[in-house]
Amino acid sequence: MEVALNLDPISRIALYRQIYDGLRGGIVGGRFEAGAKLPASRALATSLGVSRITVTECYDRLISEGYLETRRGSGTFVCSLLPETDMYASSVTVEIDPEPQSSAPIRLSAYGDLINAPIRPPIPPGIIRLDSHGPDVASFPRKLWTRLLVRRMQEDGLNLLQYTQEFSGNTDLRVAVAHYLRMSRAVVCDPSQIIITSGSQQAIYLAARIFLDPSDFAAIEAPGYRFAGRIFSSQGATLLPIPVDRNGMQVSQLKRHADKTVKLVYVTPSHQYPRGVSLSIPRRMDLLAWAKQAGALILEDDYDSEYRYNERPLPSIQGMVPDAPVLYVGTFSKLLFPTLRLGYLVVPRAFQNVFTGAKLLCDLQSSSIDQRILTDFLTEGHLEPYVRKMRIIYGNRRAVLVESLQKHFGRRVTIYGDHAGMHFLADFQIDLSETEAFDRALAAGVRLERVYWPACSEVERPGHVQFVFTFAARSEEELVLAAEKLARAFLS
Repeated sequence: MEVALNLDPISRIALYRQIYDGLRGGIVGGRFEAGAKLPASRALATSLGVSRITVTECYDRLISEGYLETRRGSGTFVCSLLPETDMYASSVTVEIDPEPQSSAPIRLSAYGDLINAPIRPPIPPGIIRLDSHGPDVASFPRKLWTRLLVRRMQEDGLNLLQYTQEFSGNTDLRVAVAHYLRMSRAVVCDPSQIIITSGSQQAIYLAARIFLDPSDFAAIEAPGYRFAGRIFSSQGATLLPIPVDRNGMQVSQLKRHADKTVKLVYVTPSHQYPRGVSLSIPRRMDLLAWAKQAGALILEDDYDSEYRYNERPLPSIQGMVPDAPVLYVGTFSKLLFPTLRLGYLVVPRAFQNVFTGAKLLCDLQSSSIDQRILTDFLTEGHLEPYVRKMRIIYGNRRAVLVESLQKHFGRRVTIYGDHAGMHFLADFQIDLSETEAFDRALAAGVRLERVYWPACSEVERPGHVQFVFTFAARSEEELVLAAEKLARAFLS
């Protein structure tokens, strides 16, 4: 490993002293950690462009002072126990540049200002997370995936490690995804309309980036998906919250905003997030008619509709009418495993070029290796039996969690939504605020997800608090235990 040191060949300070001061300062300041191995003297000399004797002298002095030690046959290492940091302070020469007369502040862009919010700290271990939206990775067929990976690397390994010119995504994968969507979601598309993205969130971001200006409005379900709201706001658009009831987004409320330039309408029609309801057929047709008349686009996020328990699959809005003004979004990250950062957009033909260009500027390409393995996983018929298996597992877990909550809370809890998906919304009739209930649950060892109400659209219901419950990644035992902990936290 090379070591970078600031050396000034025209300085009056000798190179030997500059190297010594740089190494000693790095040791005292923590840059070189205790026990870290330093480069061999010959290698460091070559890297710095000095003689080996100069480096050897520096090493010998640092060894004699107790900062470095040699280990026979292994090399030179930073001592685990250092001498007092001030023992040789007088021997260190530091050149201090004069302070500048003025210092101009570094300003964030408007985008930077909008997204400059604290990132949630890591969740400590031992917490039962009912706010984690991932699937059950323990049930994923890892041996099968590994076999597909090995075969691909043996057959086409060198090409998989190169850049690709298929900026919209691997052609074979786009063909496979188009076939899957036509069969399972009644999506009307051909492979040329599909853009492979790094997850559905990138797909939403690209749509917002391409279509939204600061003067525009983006309609979003209320309550709705937090990150969609943040993405639209990051582009400077104004959020327009549209209420959701048992039949999904109230399109009639959307129509009342004829005075506003609504460019994009974000909906989760197959399993509304977070209420879990589906958008009724009449409202779907009403939304399509409104979008065509208003010159707006519908961003249809179909994030987990593979999982419907005892209910028939729902067709997409995109396939309901010819030339629908719909951007259809889906993901394999929630379906298979989170680190598989592969999603997709189905775009109207007129927008294929602009989305390909936006994807190219964003990250050039999604993982070629993962795209090829996923292609094999789809074309060889592995997805359907996997989804059938997980539908049973997730359906049982949902039933266990619902039953456990009802056992402890009785009529004081109401579960909203269809028997579908990987989450549901629960309403608790308790004398606690949302913040108090959230904090009590976390103190009891359960983390819940708060409901997101865009643009201050929250409906006040005194004596009620609501939380989103995810269950796919938790065992049945954990779900039963979580319900018990919540009962003690909320009712004691």
